[in-house]
Amino acid sequence: MSDILLETHALTKQFRKHKAVDEINMHIKRGGIYGFIGRNGAGKTTFLKMISGLANPSSGDYSLFGYSGKDLSKVRSRVGCLIEEPGLYINMSAYDNLMIKAKLFGISDKKYVSELLDMVGLADVGKKKTKNFSLGMKQRLGIALAMVGNPDFLVLDEPINGLDPQGIVEVRDMLAGLAKERNITILISSHILEELSKVCTDFGIIHKGNLLQELSQEQLMQQCSKRIELVLDEPKKAVVTLDEIGVHDYEVIDKSHIYIYERLEESAYINERLVNSGVCPREIKVNQEELESYFLNMTAD
Repeated sequence: MSDILLETHALTKQFRKHKAVDEINMHIKRGGIYGFIGRNGAGKTTFLKMISGLANPSSGDYSLFGYSGKDLSKVRSRVGCLIEEPGLYINMSAYDNLMIKAKLFGISDKKYVSELLDMVGLADVGKKKTKNFSLGMKQRLGIALAMVGNPDFLVLDEPINGLDPQGIVEVRDMLAGLAKERNITILISSHILEELSKVCTDFGIIHKGNLLQELSQEQLMQQCSKRIELVLDEPKKAVVTLDEIGVHDYEVIDKSHIYIYERLEESAYINERLVNSGVCPREIKVNQEELESYFLNMTAD
């Protein structure tokens, strides 16, 4: 069995001359929580609609659970989704909303519905009409609706959008629990990298329909970790000196930048050794980039 649950191949959605999603190649591992990060209008919702079967691609294709093309119908029931706002019957209770969907799946067990309400923290409001729900309560009910049928893959579009800090923490903890306790793979979109960084195992950054980067949580943390930043003309010469003085945890970023992730308190010594070996850095500083700054720099026009 492949470790990849979802794989897209040049997936594209075009509306007349505008490409909302432009040849995206995404890879989501089983059991992970994948954070799909992008500004509003970047193409996140359009992409999620395509992989959820709610919109057809203009070109490209994708596979789910190893199935693709016409065979995707065999695994659609294993996908639960909350795209945009949850579709609720506002004059009905949370319990009744869930029971209607459960019956569509052939489930009439009242205990099953009660357990879903408890899972999303709505056990005490099961009889309250949803028109009186807060935004956070509606989002949690939407996630419960997406969980009907016990999906293996959960697709959530901006589930923390508009929530207060407490609501964000509650939804975040709930998703972490679902992934850990039920082994559910989750794809969650947002424009708030700082929050998703606390729960996601992998990330994809989208900008103007293009997937700019896929990286693991470890890689993201390294990108934003505290480091010595060297600006110099000859990185290849500098690398020789770094190796000589026992600095090994470094990365050549481009033709003029090297990032060093160890011995951060020895920047003066490293600078001295580089100068003595004939490499004169134009700039050397210890820096730590904030996650949101990293995201904004990645998606700058």
